[in-house]
This record gives sequence, C-alpha cells and structure tokens, in this order.
Amino acid sequence: MTHSDIMESFLSDYFADLQGRADDDPGVYWEFYGSAVCEPADDSSGYDILANPPGPGEDEEEQREVFEFEFSDRPLLPCYNIQVSLSQGPRNWLLLSDVLKRLKMSARMFRATFTHLEVVTIAEAEFYKQASLSQLFSCPEELEGFMPDSKELLDLVEISAELVALLGSSLECLDDRWEPVSRPRS
Repeated sequence: MTHSDIMESFLSDYFADLQGRADDDPGVYWEFYGSAVCEPADDSSGYDILANPPGPGEDEEEQREVFEFEFSDRPLLPCYNIQVSLSQGPRNWLLLSDVLKRLKMSARMFRATFTHLEVVTIAEAEFYKQASLSQLFSCPEELEGFMPDSKELLDLVEISAELVALLGSSLECLDDRWEPVSRPRS
C-alpha cells in the first residue's frame, strides 16, 4: 500500500462519514494502524510504540500501589516538607516546639536525650515561604500563626522512626494486594 493509497482511503472514508453511512456498511468501523504502516519497511529509524505493549506480570514490583495509614490515639502533629540545605532536597520536619509540647520536655532535655535526632534552625520567613508553596502541604490555616516577614528563628526536628514511636504513632502500609507491612513515617 503506497502513501497515496492510504491517503485516498482515508479521505474517501472521511467524506463517507460526513455524508452518513448505513448501519450495515462495513466502513462504519474504522481500523486504526500504528504510524509504522506509513513508513518504508526497510527503514529501521522508526519505532512502533504499539508493537510490544507491556502485558500483565511485567514490571510487577514497579506497578504496585502502596497505601500508607498513620495511626495515633492523638491528633498528628503538622509535618512540613522543607529544604534546609542546598546539598539535600526537601525532607519531612516537625516543629521542635510542637514535639516538646507533646513529649512535655524542655528543649535542653530533648537535645541532651536525643543527640542523634537532627535538629536544624531556619528563619521563620523562609519556613513560611517553603511551607506555603509546598505542593505536599494541604492545611494553610496551620500557617496562620507564622509571620511571612519575620526574622525569628524556628527549630525543626527531622521525622524518624524513633520520633514517630516517641510521639505514639505507627505507620501501616498496605500494597494493592492488601499485605500489611509496618513501616516508620519518613
């Protein structure tokens, strides 16, 4: 079939569709072929993306969906996805002040007891900017107490499995085959 035959067939079917067809006309249903039918057979520079579609069972691990549920007997503390270093991307942080209230500890006692948990300091204005622009943050009313132009400093503590357990939460993961797997919040 040449390019002109293909174009002629296309145009005649198109105009027949515009004029209307009888229900028993075999041309009512169009057959679609990949773009490869328009390419010369000896041309290996083209690639037919429909030639070998993935079937069931291929790349099964990559296609699995995971649902995460966090359980706690108290309301969860607000989590903020913040980038605190140019050398690392955004990570999940809690306000140290929120953690201290929940654990009923002083900042000095927390830092002395949990020296291995990362605590960083960030300007309130930068924190507000990043939190308000984050696509992962869905509760703008939690930012009402923060000042967008403040030069005050805020302490953040990175979420870890140990911290989640200290706060009384647990994270349960279910994949699309409903196999429960416990995992710490990250």
